[in-house]
Amino acid sequence: MAALPLDAVTRQDLLEKLGLNQQAVSHLDLSPEGISYVVETAISPPAKKVGRRRRRNLILDVPLKSIPGVVLQAESMTGEFNFLVELDRRPDLTAVFDQPITIKVCITDSRGRRTRTTYTADYLVIYSRSVCVYEIKADSELERLVRERPRDWIVQDSEYHYVPASKHFSSMGIDHVVVPISSLSSLRADNLRLLTSSREAPDTKRYRWTRKAILTLLEHESTLRMSDILERLGMPDGTPVLQLLDAEQIFADLDRVTLADPNSVWLSTSLELAKIAQESCSRLATNLRSDELGTDEVVDPRYELEVASRLALVQGTTRTNSNGKNVSDRSIRRYRKAFQDANGDPLSLTPRWSNCGNRDPLIGIVHLSFLESIIRAGKSDRHHTSISACFFAYQTAFPEARRQLEFFDEHPVSRSTFYTYWDRIALNNEDSFKKGGRRLRNEQSDSFDPAKRTILATRPFAVAHIDHWKTDLHLVVGYINGAKITKRAWLTAMVDSFSGEVLAIWLSFADPSKKSCTMVIRDCARRHGRLPEMVIVDGGSDFRSSHFFVMLASLKVVRCERPPEDPRFGQQVERLFRDFKERFARGLPGFGISIERSRAVSGAFKAAAGSTLTLLDAFEALEAFVFQGYNNGSKPGEVSSRYALRHKAERTYPHGGRRIAWDMRFLIATSVESPDAGYKLWTGRGIHVHGKWYSSPKLLAYRGYKKDLSVRIEPYADSVIYVCIEGKWLECRNSDSPLQLAMSETSLLFRTAERHDLSALRVELTNDMNRCVAEIVNGKLHEIAERKESNSTRPTSNDNQTDDVRDSSTFVPFNFDDVEPYENETL
Repeated sequence: MAALPLDAVTRQDLLEKLGLNQQAVSHLDLSPEGISYVVETAISPPAKKVGRRRRRNLILDVPLKSIPGVVLQAESMTGEFNFLVELDRRPDLTAVFDQPITIKVCITDSRGRRTRTTYTADYLVIYSRSVCVYEIKADSELERLVRERPRDWIVQDSEYHYVPASKHFSSMGIDHVVVPISSLSSLRADNLRLLTSSREAPDTKRYRWTRKAILTLLEHESTLRMSDILERLGMPDGTPVLQLLDAEQIFADLDRVTLADPNSVWLSTSLELAKIAQESCSRLATNLRSDELGTDEVVDPRYELEVASRLALVQGTTRTNSNGKNVSDRSIRRYRKAFQDANGDPLSLTPRWSNCGNRDPLIGIVHLSFLESIIRAGKSDRHHTSISACFFAYQTAFPEARRQLEFFDEHPVSRSTFYTYWDRIALNNEDSFKKGGRRLRNEQSDSFDPAKRTILATRPFAVAHIDHWKTDLHLVVGYINGAKITKRAWLTAMVDSFSGEVLAIWLSFADPSKKSCTMVIRDCARRHGRLPEMVIVDGGSDFRSSHFFVMLASLKVVRCERPPEDPRFGQQVERLFRDFKERFARGLPGFGISIERSRAVSGAFKAAAGSTLTLLDAFEALEAFVFQGYNNGSKPGEVSSRYALRHKAERTYPHGGRRIAWDMRFLIATSVESPDAGYKLWTGRGIHVHGKWYSSPKLLAYRGYKKDLSVRIEPYADSVIYVCIEGKWLECRNSDSPLQLAMSETSLLFRTAERHDLSALRVELTNDMNRCVAEIVNGKLHEIAERKESNSTRPTSNDNQTDDVRDSSTFVPFNFDDVEPYENETL
């Protein structure tokens, strides 16, 4: 790669922004091309957006804690995310960039031809004394590349190397490192995240005393369990232990034990002693990692009764087998000889019944392949071809296939045999995708290997799920001419992955949007004073919005996007929606049983006709159900309630999650920005947003341009907005603020929500009313015109006098919205 056209002054300025002075650059041993590559990567956006061709992997946006303001892409939980967790804790980390500048390399293709292609690494990392690019790949993919492309991918000293990229980057003084996913431990990453969260704990006098006491205990005893240390000190809070581990004053085997279970963690001032103590208590896990056993090494459970009866025959205690039939002396002699030759091993008495009979298929391999292709084609047909039609297609194509594939001595299988193979042959991923797309492929795909699954949540507020659901409950919006107006509300919920506890809820008439995401984040912070460390969402546009991305990044919360159209993800929050429908909404006035069976219910019995609850009523009832009932219920598979599980874990680790201060900074960060077309700036008067005027003394004195302002809407109260002028945020209010801010928080919140959520409905009702008024007025004017026309045919004393009759076709009904306010009148 040639040097970029950057002069020395510009290059040095950019490097200094990265925290690299001239002396630091000299320690990096970069060539001029290497410096240009680093600078160009620093000033350029990522070369690509990850996740465009993904299958079932998670996409994450990870904010780094060691470098504030840096958010990196990760396209795998087990790979890139675990790598970034390790990287974020390195003390020599200076800068890191995801998807650096693409380079051109010369490779050897599968046919052995030399060709040129492009290559993009995963991360460019600048340390205090070196620069590295990293490529994170699955072990199976690396093994395939080494096998199929041995000239480009090699293994040396158990390390993988991509030769073309290594040569290119080494010429610039940059190291190229290939990281197998097997070298990244999900268990270790979870422990490191827990250690990092302990840094947010306040350094109190009691914590300092406890840390000294722990070091004193470990000086007298080489190794101790974490639970024993906490019991001796009479302190259930394990934060001091985490702080010592984080400072590397004491050690634990973070690769083999979870810190979330204090009874399993062995601590020591020496890492080697901690590993030895941990290994001695992990014999079960070590044995379970051994290779699989064959049936000749253990007794098959199907033959246990037969082995026991043969053992009794050998010992002479019986003369009958497991079926109660007499056994001949010859058979008993054979059993005794096999038992003696095996030195008394009962495995020698295992019957070999599975080897009996002809196990070869009755049709040839070629014929069987043809039969499978016909069945797979029928099963993958998106038009849902019947089995009978597929069998007819098989019979029709069989003569030609027998001639071309040369299985002359065979005959087509019968209908019953065809049906047997139909039930036996399952769809693979490609067949499922052809029939039902990505959703069906994900539903019918094989489950993940449990041993390779990522450990997500071992404590409260580590991981949470957010999702939306349109409820089956009709709520009253208002009345017009005695007619009831109802709408169905959307429920947005945040559920903790560890305990299954509902952390926050939001009920709204509006479709899912960035405001719904904001409100559930606010509700969690308002109730708990903290947010989860990671939020898992789907691929909806509201969760992909720049507002949601920037909000989570500013709050240092990891955003994780689950695979699209995959029903196996998000089960925690889906369970809440199911229980909401079956245990809460069912039986309430307005419950929409007619939504599912609308044609089976008469109009007078529709759910909307019986609705009586308002949005505020429904939220208060839902709040009671969730936080007083659902969270106090037991989690599936547990005896304790969801609420009790969280509080039990918090006694040992009370500082989990992201602590949030409910202040003006948080309110502005979680407010909703108003687009430029959504407001007007009038000099000396204020800002007009959503039909209301907002102002403040500093805003009234502003004489700049609208393009230099940023306006954000306060979702809790529509009497407040936030305006950024010259880098400073101002709180601006309207004339309704004294009354609104005197209301209760819940009443104010849902009054504001209904005003914004029902704006489209109000416009629709206003248009309907205008049309009705126009029809009434036009009909009345037409009647007047006809009456006057009939009167004009009669003789009058003054024939020159005419009436000015307005043409009804051009009449526009009067609209109070057209009235201009008096210039001194306030709105």
